[in-house]
Amino acid sequence: MQLDRLMTKTVTRLAKAGIAGLRQTPATERPAKAPAGDLRGSGSWANEWAGARAAVARAKAMATPAKARKAKATPAQDAPADTIPEGTVRARPLMSTRDVKLHNWIADRLEAEAPCCSLHAGVALGSFLTADTAHESHDPLAGLAADMLIIDETGQPIAALIREDAADPSKQLLLIDALLDADVPIIDIQPRPSLAKLWDAIAEALPEG
Repeated sequence: MQLDRLMTKTVTRLAKAGIAGLRQTPATERPAKAPAGDLRGSGSWANEWAGARAAVARAKAMATPAKARKAKATPAQDAPADTIPEGTVRARPLMSTRDVKLHNWIADRLEAEAPCCSLHAGVALGSFLTADTAHESHDPLAGLAADMLIIDETGQPIAALIREDAADPSKQLLLIDALLDADVPIIDIQPRPSLAKLWDAIAEALPEG
């Protein structure tokens, strides 16, 4: 329906422009009138104008799903800057199998003992923290994420659970520094965590009642 309305508006606009042009053209230069047996409305002849056909083609292209447009494109055509080349993105696990089990265990405990809270995995710091970048040349939170995040029913962060990042210690320090600066409690996930001790740490951060 949107495409039909767009096409109708386009043809009507072009038809009006064509009529205005005919009014300004001297009578001697005007095209001969169509025979009486071939009378057509302005929309009909306007559709035959190259500009109208191009506009309709663009409208159809915009309404075509992205996959269909990519399939029609030839290898020689450069992909627009705001598109992702097909076949370059793939899914990867959000968590390891071990972390999934830990996540589910914590989520079950929260449901039983703190139903007002929920657990989320792989949360970028920029989604729940905000940094004053007025005097910074870059976003200090970029690329930083908590392994797990507990929030309350209002979406307020309650505690961030993080693992040691042995591959990038400097990034780990930035992560901890940002959480400390925002007064978000940090719960350290040990390589072989004791579930009892882990829950004790979580319970301390949970809201009372």
